[in-house]
Order: sequence, then C-alpha cells, then structure tokens
Amino acid sequence: MKKVVIISGLIVSLILASSLFMWLTAPKTLTLGFYSDSSWGVRNDKGYSFIDHAIKEFEKQNPNVKIKYESGIRQKNYLDWLADKIVSNQTPDVYLVSPKDFGYLASLGAMQNLDTALHFSKFDPKDYYPVTLEAGRYDGHQYALPLEADPTVLCVNTDLLKKEGITVPKSGFTLEEFYQVCRQVTKDTNNDGILDQFGFADYTWKNTVQAYGAHLFSADGSKSYFNSKKVRQALVMSEKFYNLQKGAKVSADDFDQGKVAFLPMTLAQYRTYKSYPYRIARYSSFRWTCIKMPAINSKVKSTAVETSTLALSSRSKHPILALRFLKFLSADKKIQARLLEDSQGASVLPSVMTGPKTQTLLAQGIKDDNALTAKNYAEIMDNATVTPKFRHYSNVMEKADYLVERALNEGDIDAQLSDIQEQLQVELEK
Repeated sequence: MKKVVIISGLIVSLILASSLFMWLTAPKTLTLGFYSDSSWGVRNDKGYSFIDHAIKEFEKQNPNVKIKYESGIRQKNYLDWLADKIVSNQTPDVYLVSPKDFGYLASLGAMQNLDTALHFSKFDPKDYYPVTLEAGRYDGHQYALPLEADPTVLCVNTDLLKKEGITVPKSGFTLEEFYQVCRQVTKDTNNDGILDQFGFADYTWKNTVQAYGAHLFSADGSKSYFNSKKVRQALVMSEKFYNLQKGAKVSADDFDQGKVAFLPMTLAQYRTYKSYPYRIARYSSFRWTCIKMPAINSKVKSTAVETSTLALSSRSKHPILALRFLKFLSADKKIQARLLEDSQGASVLPSVMTGPKTQTLLAQGIKDDNALTAKNYAEIMDNATVTPKFRHYSNVMEKADYLVERALNEGDIDAQLSDIQEQLQVELEK
C-alpha cells in the first residue's frame, strides 16, 4: 500500500512538473503600447528603431515569447488610443507613459502597483537616478519604471560674459548672481536707443519658482500655494527679470546670433536641433557651455527633469512575463545604452550616462570644450527634482501660466496673487 502511495505521488509530481514546463515553454504573446515620436516634442528620425531592437533582444532571450505593438500612433493621439484600450479591456500588457499623462493614467487604476513584485525580484533602486525612479511613483507607491529622462540645462555664451568681464562659476550661479549678470549684460550696445544685447531668452517664471524650491500645489493636487510666502518671493523676483527686457521679444534665435548670455534648453533640444547646439558650434563665432540651472542656494534642487515611464497593466494576463519585459527595457544596461543612441533624451541609469560612449554621443558635432560633458551631466542630475503628477496638473498649469504671464505683463504680480490663488483653487476643485 505504501509503495502504491509513493508511486502515485511520483506520478502526480511528474504530471505537475510536466504541466509547469509546458506552461513555461508554451508560446505567449505580450502586447505593448508605444508611440512613434519623441516624448519631448522634438524630431525623432529613428522612429521605432529602439523598441524594435529591444523586442528582438528580449525575444531572443525568451524564444517562446512574441511581443506585438500597433505602429503609427503619434503622441498627440496616444492618450485617446490608450483610453479606448482601457475602456474596452484591451489594455496593453506594458505601455509607455509620457510625463504629462502619468498622473491621469495612474488615477484611473489602470497601472499595476509594482511595490511587492519589485521587492521580491532582483531590483535595486540604486541603479537609477533617484529623480527618474520618483517619476513612476504615485500616492506613495511605485506604479511605473523610468525609461528616458530629459533634464533642463542652462546654456551660457561664455564669450559674451568674458567681454563683459564676467566669469562663469564652476558651481553655477545663485539666482541673485544670475539676475545681476543679466542686468549687467542687458544694454544698447550701438547707442540707437534700442536694446540689442540681453541677459536671457526663454527663462520663465516657472524657472524662478524652481530656483526657490517652491511648490505651486500640494502633492495630491488639492491645494494651490500661489499665495504662499516662498511662491510670492519667487514671482516678485520673476517680475524683476521680466522688467529687465520688457517690450523686447527675445528668442532662442537671438542666442544663436550671440546677442544673449543665457538660454535654458532641454537635453532633447540640445541633442536634436541643428541650431542647438550644432548650428552654434559650426556657424557662430562665440564659445558657449552648459551648466546647471540657478538656485537661491546650493541646497535647492532647481533642475526640472521630465521622465517617460513604463507601466504594467493591472489586467495583464501575463504579469510576471510583462514585468520581466518592463524591467528589461528600464534596467538593462545594453538596452538603455541603445536608447541613448537612438533617442534624444538620456538614459535613466547613471552607469550608462557615465560610460565611455556617452561623452562621444554628447559631443557629437561639437568642437573644443563647448559640449556638455558626462561630468556636467552628473552635476545637473544631482541638482534635479521631479515635476508634480496629480491628475489634472497639465490643465491647471496652463491656466496658471496664462494668469501669471498676464500679471507680469501688467506689472502688478504681487497685487494679483491672491486672486490668482483663488482662481486656481477653484480650478483644482472642479
């Protein structure tokens, strides 16, 4: 009898083992949501090159897996496409999330909470820039992993500053130093009564708020802080910047022509447009460099970083396999290095951004010491902070931008802040 039981047990074990083997090796299909263009609003000539390469490598390592995606979807149509998939219970197993859509999608419950799965897998948060990992957190939980980062840098016309007797500090400018330099270089150089040299182009009130380390809203988007002491100080300072060159329409083209000392620029712009920095390097006569954004002191993280992320569907039929693919895209060094080659932003892994090939990519087409270096980039990311992610952030910020710009133009931002605060609070409560 005992022998029969042992044999029966062995048979059952063999059946279970065989079933498990068949399940593990059975053909499986993962679906992927991905848009064709850049997350950063810049040209993307390579289209699906990166993701096609990543899929090929993953399928090579997992022969029983096929990954499919719907091509031809542009970012401007992607959210509507994804929302339709979610409503019809056809959410892709893994899908790309742009920074502006993260809060909205996370609030729908369409993303799988990754906390437990990451805790029990080979996942080390130290592999990432902290600010990029934070971009995938919502309501205190990890709902997505980072794919690509796009920090803002400050481009400096060093020849113009040298002409004015100004040296660029290695540690970057404090906000007050930045303002004083802008005031010093803004002038009418040919005495015709019209300003023709300027301190900055495209430096906005949002950059100043960032420089103060001020928060415009609560983390959950329930409260507006526009009338708080720190935001008020930042916006009053913004008015001082605005008044330096009021009436003059200063643009990035003026920087290209050597008329402007400073120009904030995203890394994607830096790497993509021929005018940033390739036209500057090839056709202009001035020298320039990139440094971190100014702040009121060294403790304030004043560099805004946008991060595209990857989410796992809460309805995925293959969650373990989907998580493996998600981590492959986000954490594999070779895949992230390929992303750096094929895209316009940056890898989310410090190990890739400090690698030997990175400096070559950052310096491509740029002569001498004008290029952004891996060392500069590390300093910029050390100074980085993540943007808010509540559901209607983009819409509320559009309203805020209109109200603040109008007040700056009218020259009474301090007097209008209480009203701006009330209007935005109403917007948050809709």
